[in-house]
This record gives sequence, structure tokens and C-alpha cells, in this order.
Amino acid sequence: MAESLLAKLGDLNFTAEEQDVVVVVPETFAIPAEDFACSIVGCVLSLGPLDCGRVARLFRTIWKDDKVQTITEINPNFFLIAFASSSDRDNVLKRGPWDFQKQWFALEPADTTRTIHDYTFHYMCIWVRIHNIPLSLMTEALARTLGACIGKVVMTDTRLEDGNMGEFLRVRVSLDTTKPLRRCVTLSRSNDKAILCPLQYESVPIFCHGCGFIGYIVLQCPTTPQGDDQKLQYGAWLRAPSLNGRLLLVPVVVSLL
Repeated sequence: MAESLLAKLGDLNFTAEEQDVVVVVPETFAIPAEDFACSIVGCVLSLGPLDCGRVARLFRTIWKDDKVQTITEINPNFFLIAFASSSDRDNVLKRGPWDFQKQWFALEPADTTRTIHDYTFHYMCIWVRIHNIPLSLMTEALARTLGACIGKVVMTDTRLEDGNMGEFLRVRVSLDTTKPLRRCVTLSRSNDKAILCPLQYESVPIFCHGCGFIGYIVLQCPTTPQGDDQKLQYGAWLRAPSLNGRLLLVPVVVSLL
């Protein structure tokens, strides 16, 4: 609503009274900054309105009721969530991405200077698995290098399984969701033959198998022609499977940017 109203005001001539500036002293009017220090804003990126009560009840259960103080819907599908402590807030942000009914529940730290419409939710922190790496290159350094091709590297996982790195590299990146999911990186050592390294995303919400964008399915895609005989460029194979009950260890080498 605010965006459409601001657009209407864009080309108007204002009276002198309308141009008078009301100077606000934050200490007098604003909610104390410390109240925002333990809060996040969240938006379920759904094509339609949701039952905010169901959203609140579900995530109170998941995030533990004693750690969540309030979950308040302040716009359709847009929530302000207050936690008991900053560590509780940070833990939720680190464990994402989250989804509600397979639709991305995008979260960002609350900012005292931003309005509802300043939050774009364009970036998602997500673990990515990079496959088909030569055994001699299964290193944290290469995970960082290849991860930077996918998004901004947040941390790398150097788990050890029986003394080796396992069958794939694993890196957590901040992913730009205004772009389609990347399906692979191409690797080469000097003049060696190029190697395709397929990617898989852990806990990725719904995405279109036609265009690769997160947030909707192919039947809702505005650009993919509908029809059973088409060859889709993306698919469920981009979604990383569970590790058959094996526990992923907490990363022992962590690189925070």
C-alpha cells in the first residue's frame, strides 16, 4: 500500500505546509534499539495470504516457546519476531533456510532504520554440496573458491568421514534469489579436460523446474510453456537428499565473512 501511495505522490506539487519537515528525536519517539536487537523480520514468500496463526504456532513449536517472545503479523505474510536473547535469534538465522508448507520463510535481522518495504528478501543462506571433485582437490580452499562462484561464502564444512572429506564438498553461501539456481560449476586444472561439478541444495524451498527460480512451481511459472512433452532445465535432483541418518558434524573449520 505505501509503495503505491508514494508512487502517486511522485509527480505532485506540494504546498508549503506539506513540505514542512517534522524533526523526530529517536530517543523520544522510537522503540528502543535494544528491543530490536533480539528481533528478526520474516516473510513467507507465498502467492497468496496465509493463516498467520498457523505460521506463528508452527514456528513457536520449532524454535521453542521459551525462546520466542512474540510473533506478530504486521502485513500479510510479513512478521516481526522477537526472541528472548540475541543468541536465540542468531541460532534461528544460522539454521535456515526455513519454509512454511514448502514456501520460503525468508528472515532478516530487524533494522531500526528500515520500513516494511525496505526489506527485499533477495538473499538466502543455504548449504550447497559440490559433487564430482577429484580426490586430490577435496579441500576447504577449493570449497571456498567454488562457493564464491555460487554466492557469498558464509562458512565451509570440512567434516571428516573415516579420515577423508566424503563424496562432496559442502559450503554455506548467501544465495541471490533474483537469479535462477545454479546447476553446476565447471572445473579445470591447467590444460586438463574441464570437469562438470553438479550442485545440490540442502533444505531448498520450492523452485520452478522450468526457469530455476525459487518461490513457485512450474505450473505457476510465467515464462515456461506448459506441456508434458517439454524438456525442463531444472528438477528435483537439485534438492540434496538426506544423508541416510548420518549426522553432519559441526564444521571444524569455519570462515565467517
